[in-house]
Amino acid sequence: MDKLGFIGLGSMGGVLLKGLLDHGAFSQKDVLVSTRTKEKIKDFMARFPEVKIMDSNIELAKESRTLFVCVKTGDVRNVLLEIKPHLRTDVHLIIITGGLTIKNIAKIFNGKLTKIIPSITCEVGESVTLVLHYPLVTDQEASRVEKWLSCLGLVMVIDEDHFDIGTDLTSCAPAFWASILRHFVQAGLKHSRFSQQEAEEMVLMTFLGTAKLLQEKKMGLNELIARVATKGGITEEGLKVLDEHLPFVFDELLEATLNKHQIVKSSMDRLFA
Repeated sequence: MDKLGFIGLGSMGGVLLKGLLDHGAFSQKDVLVSTRTKEKIKDFMARFPEVKIMDSNIELAKESRTLFVCVKTGDVRNVLLEIKPHLRTDVHLIIITGGLTIKNIAKIFNGKLTKIIPSITCEVGESVTLVLHYPLVTDQEASRVEKWLSCLGLVMVIDEDHFDIGTDLTSCAPAFWASILRHFVQAGLKHSRFSQQEAEEMVLMTFLGTAKLLQEKKMGLNELIARVATKGGITEEGLKVLDEHLPFVFDELLEATLNKHQIVKSSMDRLFA
């Protein structure tokens, strides 16, 4: 098959490529990688020895039919300007960076373009990947990319105006859930002699079981709550507290993140002007 290039193996780029390779989306020998920090990918190369490390972004761009740009938001413009003269005429460019609009990118590269937002949970094949294809991307090319990403979990093709809130509900959410669980564990420790490890194991296993129960039994959220919280019971008392306070907490959380999205977008609009 045609070569797949990955520029950047940082936090999200590395997780995405590892997930795709681990779950058999494509073969190691078809992958080219370019990264500024080659000394930091020794573990990656030991795990995936057939992946070819290129000397530069330009050399990678010349050989890649599908090219993933996995660098920080503020670095995308310079990378695009660097590789644009060397891209194949049939290249399919995939940007994984939030904060950039298709309109921004099209000012430099107005070809076959797809924007995706992956999640760190793709490393374990249980993620939601948000996808938007630019009109020049063919149905075959779109299907090929979505097939690769489906190895990592659910693929959702959405409109660009849903990317901000979609990112909060998927890519950002693992950190939000981890923070909530951390606070829950800390509260439990105040009222017990459990160790930190014991409390975390109890909460994490219950969290995992809850997610599996909802998904595998196709149970709705309200149904699960009703099954656990009997009328006049202990769980119901806890739910009263959550129902009183959590709506405000999550409204405030999303107001903060959506405001930050707009700040980043405004900055990128100026950068790509």
